[in-house]
Amino acid sequence: MSNAGQSAGANPNRVARVDHPRPLVALVGRPNVGKSTLFNRLLQARWSITDDRPGVTRDRIYATTEWQGRRLTLVDTGGYLAHGQDTLDAAVRMQAERAVEEADVVLLICDTRAGLTDLDRDLARVLRQRQANCLVVANKADTEQVSLEVDQFLQLGLGEPFPVSAATGRRSGDLLDAVLARLGAAEVAPAEEDDDQVIRVVLAGRPNVGKSTMVNHLAGEEVSVVHDVPGTTRDTTSTRVQWRNRTFEILDTAGIRRRARVEDAVEFYSNRRAARTIEKADVVVALIDAVEGWTMQDARIIGQAIEAGRGLVVAANKWDLRGGSDTAAEEFADGLRTRFPFLVDYPVVSVSGLTGKRLHRLFEWVARIHEGRHRRIQTARLNEFLDRVCRAHPPSSVGAEVKFFYATQRGVAPPSFLIFASHPELVPDSYVRLVEKCLREEYDLVGTPVRVWLRGRENRD
Repeated sequence: MSNAGQSAGANPNRVARVDHPRPLVALVGRPNVGKSTLFNRLLQARWSITDDRPGVTRDRIYATTEWQGRRLTLVDTGGYLAHGQDTLDAAVRMQAERAVEEADVVLLICDTRAGLTDLDRDLARVLRQRQANCLVVANKADTEQVSLEVDQFLQLGLGEPFPVSAATGRRSGDLLDAVLARLGAAEVAPAEEDDDQVIRVVLAGRPNVGKSTMVNHLAGEEVSVVHDVPGTTRDTTSTRVQWRNRTFEILDTAGIRRRARVEDAVEFYSNRRAARTIEKADVVVALIDAVEGWTMQDARIIGQAIEAGRGLVVAANKWDLRGGSDTAAEEFADGLRTRFPFLVDYPVVSVSGLTGKRLHRLFEWVARIHEGRHRRIQTARLNEFLDRVCRAHPPSSVGAEVKFFYATQRGVAPPSFLIFASHPELVPDSYVRLVEKCLREEYDLVGTPVRVWLRGRENRD
């Protein structure tokens, strides 16, 4: 862990980044040599988005795997252009350089088919200057005949190249063996937290609402590329931070646009990846642009999180540009709930991802919602509660008399309850919503979906 454990008493609202588990193995190389394909192959999972076009990956993408009983953290990076003048190229280059600085082993990925290039030489020169523990990987060596052509990479001065094929998996296991040999007997740091104790927080929203800026502020460095061009973030990036002795995994997702407006294949897969990430979150922080105001696309993203049963906080970001008092922030929240009444049970916080203003409030809500989503209620207490609700608000129906017999909690995350009643089909939806509202108030279930089902007594199994 980095300095996350320091000064909690000095500033209880301090957020500190938690280092990724070591050892770190960084994959670097010029554009389109197959870094992301090899990254996915070594993980045996479709983690990074791949495409034939260069420049798809931009951020540092971290993922942990195990090989021969040892835990490794792999880092995928964007295509390195040593002399690229574009601001986006420079930002991607900086991400790759930081990956090299923190890595225990660097894999310089080259393209055997394309042969040795000046860009390969430029990056090899950088690695030699930094005295990186480096292994040259000659990718796209799909056959033995092609493997004979890897000797050209000896000119890089970084040792004997290692031929692999990321596409077919040829010699990928041997490559991991070579990485372990490079690491030697280096100790593998244990995980700082059991993954079950880590709160997964997904930042979701439209393009350019400031998700990456917020992640960078929380991390204390640029872990996600920030650029004015919409859609800069494509893959989901992961950063762990600690706040008040709790560990949060912050997942920065690509901006989600309406499906009808998505024409590019990479953006299509970015949107799908973001949607799947939302479905695995503990709590979703839905960012909206406080300057532009809310849109129907914001409502769709929020609705997706609620439908998936995730906890939810709505963050009106860029409040530093809008300005205004706490009263103005409350008025903004009230206006949002008036426009989207389903948000009445979810907190709305005005924040600034750039300056960090009110981000501690965001963490307070995330921690509270996470606890509520996993709250279990004893059956006896639940039935006492149900009895009070029925006495205060007797269930009414058209036709036969409805009686509620008993209730039980069926699960958590989200909290789910099953109520047995006579003639459940006659109970109006409005009464079920009343029971849900009372559950929220009684057991502090703010910010999380609550599921309530009615069953006939004969269906208790």
